[in-house]
Amino acid sequence: MNGGTLVILMGVLVVLTGIVLVGVQVLEGKGQEMKEHQFKLIGAEAGSVKFQMETSFLGLPVIALGVILLIAGATISRS
Repeated sequence: MNGGTLVILMGVLVVLTGIVLVGVQVLEGKGQEMKEHQFKLIGAEAGSVKFQMETSFLGLPVIALGVILLIAGATISRS
């Protein structure tokens, strides 16, 4: 198993973890309106690329990290 495959598997695991976190948060919310939630601004910067996201679901940044790992793993596997 090379490094690219390992990174892809880690990305899949992180994405699945994020989906579970969002599901748990939705179930715990018991269908409350989004107006009652506290939103948090989450930001990341990689070189010249800046990424900012405002969310009340803490699993969404985890899903975004998993997608970044998937992209990195695919890039590593190609070379």
